[in-house]
Amino acid sequence: MNKRRDLSVEEKLDVLKKYDELPKTSQRQAACKLNVSQSLLGRMLKSRQEIENASLENVNSNRERKRVGKEEVEEALKQWFTKVRQKDVRVTGPLLRQKAEDLAKKIGKDNFVATEGWFHRWKKRENISFVKPHGEQGEANHVAARLWIHSEWPSLIAKHPPSCVFNADETGLYFRALPEHTYAFKNEKTRGTKTSKERLTILCCASMDGEKRKLLVIGKSKNPRCFKGVKNLPVDYTANSNAWMIKEIFTEWLIKWDNELHHDVLLLVDNCTAHVVTVKCT
Repeated sequence: MNKRRDLSVEEKLDVLKKYDELPKTSQRQAACKLNVSQSLLGRMLKSRQEIENASLENVNSNRERKRVGKEEVEEALKQWFTKVRQKDVRVTGPLLRQKAEDLAKKIGKDNFVATEGWFHRWKKRENISFVKPHGEQGEANHVAARLWIHSEWPSLIAKHPPSCVFNADETGLYFRALPEHTYAFKNEKTRGTKTSKERLTILCCASMDGEKRKLLVIGKSKNPRCFKGVKNLPVDYTANSNAWMIKEIFTEWLIKWDNELHHDVLLLVDNCTAHVVTVKCT
């Protein structure tokens, strides 16, 4: 005779799960298939709610045990976060996770890893959200864009394959600016700070099928000190007093590209005055 063995909560829950998956049958037949006695199966079915509650308590208990050792790191991170937010410092997710690991090493928790899951749960526990302190973004003229797509675009694209259709546009790189968003306590009042206006202008150009032209970077200095000793740049660089795109720079860029081409291309640009050129490309 087999020695009677009490089932653990997890084992009982597993039996109940398998019971639910069985086709409709008698309790006696189900007990045979599940390799338990009919009386035990009957008791488990009657006390199903208690078994599920006990299992849930075990899961929560395990989660709490897993967090043992992290409380010191989390408390240290919260204190650091509170201090820097009082100074209105912009705080991003990567910065918080890196700071957590740095603090963990300082207090001897070398095995601590600031995973994405841990970070998400920590934010939720501390009532922290990602906000934008100030600033608004204007909306594009979507009506005019849709009209152009339907009226002008079909005739243009019909004459050129995707590899010969390019779009070029400038963007500003405020290389000294702080992030616009920051993590903050949900009940915290955020305030804006003066943003550095130092910038570079970057002209980006790519085709419909993904070919990317080398970036054109426009700065204020023709020979920046940081270029000292640099023989090759991964971008084309030029300069003017405002670090803006001007007609002369755009024309020079256009002619240089045209000299490299052996076929016609369609270049789409916006109506910036710097893009209005009279040069004839071959």
